[in-house]
Amino acid sequence: MIEVLLSQLTKVKPNGRGQYTACCPAHNDKHPSLAIRQTDDGKILLKCFGGCSAYEIVGAVGFSLTDLFPPRESNHSTPIKNPFPASSVLRCIQSEALIVVTAACNMANGVVLLKEDRSTPCNSSFAHWGCL
Repeated sequence: MIEVLLSQLTKVKPNGRGQYTACCPAHNDKHPSLAIRQTDDGKILLKCFGGCSAYEIVGAVGFSLTDLFPPRESNHSTPIKNPFPASSVLRCIQSEALIVVTAACNMANGVVLLKEDRSTPCNSSFAHWGCL
């Protein structure tokens, strides 16, 4: 199933065994902010660092949440501890971190953020700052 999901995404890059990054299909993503991981028991984990829910992500590619799970063999499962390594998280949020640092520097220098930059985290354009 993960191959089918990955075929629906853009800028897919492997990031370790069973781990990938890609652009999130649920928002206007120019830099990969979606982390995908397939666990040893076949579950597919999704984390959008732009804030999109798993429901929004699978819906954007025509899937449902049940598609992320293999057929059930038992009613018990063990929670996964630290499903995404820190290095994967940092790679996904590096663009967003740059935006936050740029905004903080601008604010420290007296530049007032525009209203849309303060209220729409996933879809605003930051090009007008002239820093990126």
